[in-house]
Amino acid sequence: MPASIDPGDRKLLLIAGAILAFLIAVTIIFSPMQDEKEGQGVPTTYSTASGGAQAAYLLLGELGYRSERWEQPPTELPANPQGTILIVVSGANFPGGTSESFPEKGEREALLRFVSAGGWIIYSGNFPFLFLGTGNVTPHWKADLASLIHGYDALVPSALTRDAPKITMLGSGQWDLSDGNQVPLYGNAGEAVAVTWKLEKGRVIWWAAPTPITNAGITRDGNLAFFLDCIQAVRPVASPGETTVLWDEYFHGYRGSLWDYFKKTPVPWALYQLALVSVFVLLAFSRRSGPLVTPATESRLSPLEFVDTLGDLYRRARAGSAAVRVAYQRFRTLLVRRLGLSSSISNVQLDAAVRERLGWKQPGFINTLQLAETAVRQTDIPGSEALKIVQALEHYEVLFGLKTRPVEEKR
Repeated sequence: MPASIDPGDRKLLLIAGAILAFLIAVTIIFSPMQDEKEGQGVPTTYSTASGGAQAAYLLLGELGYRSERWEQPPTELPANPQGTILIVVSGANFPGGTSESFPEKGEREALLRFVSAGGWIIYSGNFPFLFLGTGNVTPHWKADLASLIHGYDALVPSALTRDAPKITMLGSGQWDLSDGNQVPLYGNAGEAVAVTWKLEKGRVIWWAAPTPITNAGITRDGNLAFFLDCIQAVRPVASPGETTVLWDEYFHGYRGSLWDYFKKTPVPWALYQLALVSVFVLLAFSRRSGPLVTPATESRLSPLEFVDTLGDLYRRARAGSAAVRVAYQRFRTLLVRRLGLSSSISNVQLDAAVRERLGWKQPGFINTLQLAETAVRQTDIPGSEALKIVQALEHYEVLFGLKTRPVEEKR
């Protein structure tokens, strides 16, 4: 005769079943939902959202080009890259970007070897010098990126601008011409949103944003023609089948593993639900088998409680300027201590000292200092803007050797 289930165990199983049904309903309702705001999200070729790049990826294949996803590290790029173009969009500029979005030293050197040997790279995003060893971008700090979408005229006659006298671009950053090698392609009023330069046998094309290849942006005025001009210019007289277009997914987090494949399917949700059911089953049949232990009480002096309380105070008071002030003062203290300068030095003098003593040649540092100093004086700065300024300061801490990257610290 089968043993009956204890009423308490039956109650746990009913609760587990109800939660499982709720999770299934939530998965069905919300899992297809995608971000429909143009300019938001990582433009991966796996995404059909407005910010994805699947349409451009499939279009090139239909036109006869060898359009392929690239999920290997840059060190695996072909040694003979003639007729090959690599499209790289930095995931660090988008929500969800991590330290994996930045290349290591060996990966950056591999990208430069690829171009020097005759390959082409279309790079979109801030911090181009981290990928290509040169160039700097001044970001436009705005929470509503859609307001930065404008039309830009072609600045020079070129094979890259031949069929698109005007394009529509998300001007999330402005190129700072650091030397005379870069040629601006599109822009207005001194603001360049697309530039190009040769690097030995190859060429680099920089876009302020991936608007010309996103599912929503490719249909905008001039974008498709500009994108195809960039692809055709790799081998102007060759047939499309002789040109290979590699769409980087490596820096988006797709590293070619089996789990990366399953992450794009409902399998993770099924595993979470199975784990939840397993937990309730274990509780139902073993909750009276373990020893009785007095629950531990967390001390009111716990550091984590202090951090949580302080974070809540910042959010409720909308004290973004205070957070910027802490990061700004810490950054200046570390930098002037390393340079052996007075703490009362001005930002202009600090910028000059960095260039003289650290050999820093890239522009944009003084702009970050001025943005931080302005934000400190504001009484109601948006949290998103404060976060971007703090991230920029922490980025310069890494570049100036004031601290190491989390990835490097683990080694």
